[in-house]
Amino acid sequence: MKTMHLATIASILFFSALLTACKKSSSNNNPFGGSKIATIDYTHNGGGRHYSLFYGAYNNLDSMHWTGIGTSSGSSGYKKFSYFGTSFNIKDETFFTYTVYANSNGQLLKVLVADTLGFSYDGDQIRQMQEYTRTATYPFYKYVTTYYYWKDGDLTSSTVDNVSTNYEYDLTKYGQPGDAIRMSEFLLYGRSYIKTIHLPSQLSKNGVWTEKYLYQFDGNGRVSQMSKISNNLGITSDDTATFGYTYY
Repeated sequence: MKTMHLATIASILFFSALLTACKKSSSNNNPFGGSKIATIDYTHNGGGRHYSLFYGAYNNLDSMHWTGIGTSSGSSGYKKFSYFGTSFNIKDETFFTYTVYANSNGQLLKVLVADTLGFSYDGDQIRQMQEYTRTATYPFYKYVTTYYYWKDGDLTSSTVDNVSTNYEYDLTKYGQPGDAIRMSEFLLYGRSYIKTIHLPSQLSKNGVWTEKYLYQFDGNGRVSQMSKISNNLGITSDDTATFGYTYY
């Protein structure tokens, strides 16, 4: 009886720990042992922002505060995240607030902004994002749908209004929060709705690259710096934005 009792307790503790781990991992899309981004230094054309990030329960982002750097010095702002169930509100320094509905897997379902965004998934992979916009003429609204196509855990292309964007990857590196795709979404919503297995390296349209991504890494294999280079097609010099990261 004593042996049975101890085995039952051990089983309960195991599944409790497993449940807690699942809850944490659902909102923490970091493959490097749960480490979280602490600061982001974004620079572009002589200006930029220094972000400080703070987290709460289950590794959910609690707030991000930023101050201007370089030619942007003197500016500042923040985003505050308030959670209810699996969803949350985001409030910025102007007190503008909007709601993001999400599921228990941390996936975004709907973003209630001026142009409402809706998301649908096939398992862990996003399949469609639909943007709902009010218009001044009949029928007084329109839907624009982006379709996403995947292969072997990586997003291969996305299509909107019959224009396709193709994605390329460094197959020797894993995708992670500091990569180019996830970071752009993270700064908007505190999490990413696109999570690829490998590290994105380039976007292209009609056979011409539109963006390239260069990375540096720390001793733990995490991105310490990411440079996003935009192709200006020879009209002007290519444009570069840089993101530097530290981690908790």
